[in-house]
Amino acid sequence: MRIHFSNVNFSSSSGPNAFAYRLANELAIQGHEIVNYASGYDIFLCFIEPTNRPHEGSKFIQRLDGIWFKPEQFDSHNKMIKLAYDNCDHVIWQSDFDKKMTERWWGTARGTVIGNGIKIVSPEISNQLKDIRKKHDKIFVCAASWHRQKRLKENILLFQKLAKDNDILFVLGENPDYRVNDKRVLYVGNVHPQVCLQIYSIADWMIHLAWLDHCPNVTVEAMSQLCPIIYSSSGGTGEIVKENGIAILESIDYKFELCDYDNPPELDLPDNLDLLNIDVDSSHLKIEAIAQKYLEVFNEKI
Repeated sequence: MRIHFSNVNFSSSSGPNAFAYRLANELAIQGHEIVNYASGYDIFLCFIEPTNRPHEGSKFIQRLDGIWFKPEQFDSHNKMIKLAYDNCDHVIWQSDFDKKMTERWWGTARGTVIGNGIKIVSPEISNQLKDIRKKHDKIFVCAASWHRQKRLKENILLFQKLAKDNDILFVLGENPDYRVNDKRVLYVGNVHPQVCLQIYSIADWMIHLAWLDHCPNVTVEAMSQLCPIIYSSSGGTGEIVKENGIAILESIDYKFELCDYDNPPELDLPDNLDLLNIDVDSSHLKIEAIAQKYLEVFNEKI
């Protein structure tokens, strides 16, 4: 099968692009050909919105991260996304949360929910990280391209409630919007994806309290290294975490209304959590199985 990925930059480490690379690589391993737009192809797979018109005779699949739902952005930012939604042969949502959101505003579509995945590998841990692991009782981590929706402030405040003197928190990602003078909080910035996996591998917990997150790849990556997640009950994060973490309940019941997601509601942070060891099951994240689900969609008759 010949497959073209539209609106994808395989050299980017952003969430959608990182997953697209993993999916394309696995499809190639399974014997399928990943081709450019000028080539003939059977499947036109666009991530979010297409950059070109699909070739006649190809099957048009839209892989949808979600939609813009700030009121002032809803019409302008979603214009091309909705055009693809209305005209594609099949929609693939990355979470049931995204499916409910789009169908709430745009009506039902022929489609399937398929979560994100990753190749499950055990990275070689650097000596520096091995030393850090030996020196600390518990290691926490949080990761994002930071903006207010991701709730870095709440992640750090929860860490400070839960942590002992010899615990640390790695803050991974660019543009942290909340800083504290606490020697236990390490602002690492952007690091290579393989280094992220090493950090997840030595971590005891990831804290991911983002509001209305869709299907965060950082939680997929962390769980691939058997790191459990402390997460917000909103959005699609719980769908990917399943039984592999602890949910912090939101104060409001979100009903898919338009809102300013960069102005999240207050989160009631617990003073204590039972941070017992969790045997993380990452089998649902295997990219081999995720690729098979995509192929089932590709092979469906229109």
